[in-house]
Amino acid sequence: MNTHTFLFVVMLCMTALFTSAQSSFRDFTDAVDATLDAARESREQNAAETDVRAIFAKAKAAADEDDKLNLCGFYTGMSAADARTLVGHYALKDGEWSLEGDPVYKILLSLKGVRRVTKGGNTFDELAQAVANRVGSLKQDWETKVYSLKTIDGISVTMSESSGFTMVDTEAKAAAERKAREEREAAERKAREERAAPERKAKEEAKKTALAWQSKSKKVSISDSVSIELQSVPGNLWFGKYEVTQAQWKAVMGDNPSRFKGADNPVENVSWDDCQEFLKKLNALPAVKESGLTFRLPTEEEWEYACRAGATGKYCLLANGTEITADTLGRVAWFKDNSDSTHPVGQKEPNSFGLYDMHGNVWEWTSTADRGRRVPRGGGWYSSARLCESSYRNWSSPVLRYSRLGFRLCASGRAD
Repeated sequence: MNTHTFLFVVMLCMTALFTSAQSSFRDFTDAVDATLDAARESREQNAAETDVRAIFAKAKAAADEDDKLNLCGFYTGMSAADARTLVGHYALKDGEWSLEGDPVYKILLSLKGVRRVTKGGNTFDELAQAVANRVGSLKQDWETKVYSLKTIDGISVTMSESSGFTMVDTEAKAAAERKAREEREAAERKAREERAAPERKAKEEAKKTALAWQSKSKKVSISDSVSIELQSVPGNLWFGKYEVTQAQWKAVMGDNPSRFKGADNPVENVSWDDCQEFLKKLNALPAVKESGLTFRLPTEEEWEYACRAGATGKYCLLANGTEITADTLGRVAWFKDNSDSTHPVGQKEPNSFGLYDMHGNVWEWTSTADRGRRVPRGGGWYSSARLCESSYRNWSSPVLRYSRLGFRLCASGRAD
């Protein structure tokens, strides 16, 4: 090997050694840079986690102060910087969170966003802390930590420490609940209609009977100048055409206890017991014995039947088929809207059985007993329209005397 060749070989070796050293140095510096980057990244991550933990601590404090929070820890008064930290922490996109109010940061996630926010790690603990939900303490809420979020997909996400995350399609659920409610209401309506059908049919039949009924009149004299006028009612009954008047009471009893005096006004201020004494004396009169009738008080069922006279509504039926309502009650009744005392009987229109003042003027005693008391019906001169309804029941002591209490006669016996 000559000198030139030797020098060439040496140069090649030195070049190779230099190149190798240079590559190793680069690898070394790259490794150092990577380590530094990892350390820097770790420091930044740790710093970010520290920031998030601090924000959650503020969120809990906000809950303790009864502040307004939402699922991801945004709360009233949160700074924009803290809000952006949470936005970054949950990798929220534009449109998934917003600033509202004074200020209140709100988040509305898609279903995918919910999965992103709630996956892995200690997210639940963070969220649980963030949504202490205005109880002032997580410890107080330990047994019932259930939080929910409605997503922009119409999915309701419920988070529970014991059962994890449950997702429900709220729109489908609402539609199903609405359908079930409609079906239930329809079934209830049908059941009500079925229950009411027999009663409705009976009322319609009663109305037909009343309109076809040819009521007969009968008069029984109880003195030279006083008589009792009766109208026949289906069921082989006779009803007083009018309420018992003061003249009739005086003819039988010899006195007049009424507050509002007037011979043709209904007698009032008489107790149920007083009425029994009146009936006893009335039925003992020769003219009454000759009539073949026995006078008494009607039962409340008989009274209501005679009052309605075929009506299917709340008041009576007129002979022309018109049903009285609360708005037209004044056609047949003296009551609170048109009176401040009793009035002479028979001044209003009669019902289809030819009976007057079945509504208003004075309450009318019936024979029906209810827990030691007696039942008057029909309302009086100071009663509201509601109290004058055919079906309205009242209760009074049988010894009560009152300027709104009177009665009407009922009689049974031969109908000649």
